[in-house]
Amino acid sequence: MAKILGIGNTVLDTILTTPHYPKENQELRATAKKVSTGGNINNTLYVLSQLGHEATICTTLATDSEAKQLLSGLKKRLIHTEHIQTFIQGKTPHSFITLNKENGSRTIIHYRDLPEVTFEHFAKIAVETFDWLHFEGRNIENLSGMLNIAKTFLATQPISLEVEKSREGIEALFSQANLLIFSHHYADEKGFTSGFDLLQHIQKNIPNTKLVCTWGEKGVWFADINQSIQHIPAEAVYPVMDTLGAGDTFNAALIHHLIQGSPLNEAVKHANHFAAQKCKQFGLDNLLQAASQQQPIANTKQLNTARTLVVRSKNHNQSIILIKHQDTVKAYKNNCPHQNIPLDEAYKIDVNPFQKTIKCSVHDAFFNIEDGLCIEGPCRNESLATVEITIDEQGDIYLV
Repeated sequence: MAKILGIGNTVLDTILTTPHYPKENQELRATAKKVSTGGNINNTLYVLSQLGHEATICTTLATDSEAKQLLSGLKKRLIHTEHIQTFIQGKTPHSFITLNKENGSRTIIHYRDLPEVTFEHFAKIAVETFDWLHFEGRNIENLSGMLNIAKTFLATQPISLEVEKSREGIEALFSQANLLIFSHHYADEKGFTSGFDLLQHIQKNIPNTKLVCTWGEKGVWFADINQSIQHIPAEAVYPVMDTLGAGDTFNAALIHHLIQGSPLNEAVKHANHFAAQKCKQFGLDNLLQAASQQQPIANTKQLNTARTLVVRSKNHNQSIILIKHQDTVKAYKNNCPHQNIPLDEAYKIDVNPFQKTIKCSVHDAFFNIEDGLCIEGPCRNESLATVEITIDEQGDIYLV
C-alpha cells in the first residue's frame, strides 16, 4: 500500500440518466437520478483507495450545506480529508451530468464559485511523507509554486500531472512532473489529430518524462523516457453502460501499476483494460468486484420462444428465467409471487408459444412472457420480478 496525495478539485455531481441525448428545446424525463461526490482528483483517489492505497485529498470546500454532503461523500470513499482548505465565501462546485442510456456517453455542465487551493495552504503539508503526488493540471498560478516545493522536498517520490485542458502557462510546468497524462481534449485544443503527434511534439522539449495520451475509442499512445512512442487500441466494450469516470479510472490504475513496479507499457495495458471494465457498469463503486464478476450467464443461441432456460447466477445469488420473445430476450427472477418458490419447483416450466405465457409448475399460475404479469391463477395481477440484462454483439447475456 502506498500513501498518495491528490491535489485538485472535488465537486458534487447530479447525474440524470436519460433514454437518449436531449434535443434543443425538448422536455425529457430522466429515468434515474443520483447525487454523489465527483471531480477528477476525487474519482482518481477513490479508485486508488479501492486498489488498496491510502488516498488523501488536497482540495477546497465551501461552508454551505452541500459542502457537508461533499465531505461526507469523501469520507465514505475512505479518502483522507485533513488537508482540505475551507473558504467562507463561495459555493460548493456542482456538475450537472446527463448520462445517455443509448450509448453511455455523458455531457457535463459545470458550475463553480469557489477559490482553488492556495500555495500557502499546500506549503504546510509534509509532502515528503507521501509515496506519490498526483496533480490536476489547473489552478496554474498556484500550481507552479506547488510543483516547485514538491520537487524541493521529495527525494525519489514520483509526481504525476493530469493535463485535461489547455490552460495558459501549463506547458511551462511539464518538466516538473515525472509522468504527464494528456487527454484528447488537450490535444484537440492544441491542433493535434492524434496522440502520436502530440507526444512527438512534447518529447522534443520534455525528453525525461513518461508520457501518456488517452484518446477514447482510438486507444492510448505512450512513451517511456527516451523511448519511441507506442500505441495500444481501446478494448471493445459492448454495451457501454457509463463512461463517466473512465479517464479517472485509467489514471488510477496507471499510477497503481507504476507504484507496483510495472514498466510503463504494462501499466498502460492494465489501465486500459481496467477503464474498459469500468465502462460496463454504472458509477465507480465496487470496481474490483465488478471486474471479477463480469461473466455471461447465457447466450442467445441457447434460447427460443418455445421453452425457458433457467440459469443460476452465482455472483448475484439468484435463479433467472430466460426466454426469447419476438426479437428480444425476457429475463425474470425464478420466483412465483404466490408463495415465493421457483416456477420449476415441481417440474419444468411449461411454455404456451401461442398464448405467449409461461406456467408455474406448482400452482398453475400463468404469466405473460411479454411483461411477467400473472393473468390466471392464485397470484392473478401480480408479476414476476424483471431482471435487467444486456446482450453483446456475440449474443452473450450479462446481468446489469
